[in-house]
Amino acid sequence: MSRTRLKLLDIPIDNLTPTEAQETVHGFLRQGGFHHVVTPGAEFLLEATANPQFRKILQQADLSLADGMSVHLASLLNGEKLKSRIPGADFVAGLMDLAEAENYSVFLFGAKHGVAERAAERLIQQHPRLRIVGFDTDTRGSWFKIRDQRMIEKIHLAKPDILLVALGAPKQELWIAKHRPALHDVKVAIGVGRSLDYISGVVTRPPKVFRVLGLEWLHTFWRPHAYHQPDRRRQRVVNATWRFMWAILRKPHD
Repeated sequence: MSRTRLKLLDIPIDNLTPTEAQETVHGFLRQGGFHHVVTPGAEFLLEATANPQFRKILQQADLSLADGMSVHLASLLNGEKLKSRIPGADFVAGLMDLAEAENYSVFLFGAKHGVAERAAERLIQQHPRLRIVGFDTDTRGSWFKIRDQRMIEKIHLAKPDILLVALGAPKQELWIAKHRPALHDVKVAIGVGRSLDYISGVVTRPPKVFRVLGLEWLHTFWRPHAYHQPDRRRQRVVNATWRFMWAILRKPHD
């Protein structure tokens, strides 16, 4: 399937519907070889303007899906129009449906202690035929390098088709890019941010009406979870709205 791409702050975004995005990933899985999927939102794109390494990874990704209403609006301001925004959590849910239906194996990596395990349990409850071949938590701490190598070995032994990495941006994208040569059997790797928190039930997703309207950030602003302190929450709102839109408006005049 041919894909049309547009650019926002020098980062390519694939102009796809959710169904087309799933079909593209299914093609990756059938094709074999390694494919990196990214889901840029406003914070991603702002980070990329100041982080050359992260920017290069986003530019070289095999599939780039617009996550967030701010990105959708920015495409209009840029004189183009995205067919749809594709929230990362919704994309992961569809990917798990695909994995169960087509017998693709999945490995979950990241989030806080115990979250990946709980997410695996709930996914199996929801998808009885889903093959989850492994899970593990984040590698932060003084043993980072040792744990990092052990994680690669664990993934290598599990040989998953799909690798979900929940370390938060840009760490998860940097981790995937760094270890890409060692992920021999992985066909699709995607940084999933808070998706494992949502799947596990540790964090409750905003009500559907907020998601449909693209106002997840507004719900997060008014209804903080224990993981997110008020100052951090407000900063996220600022980044995802005023700073991002200002950067988009300034870009043609730079």
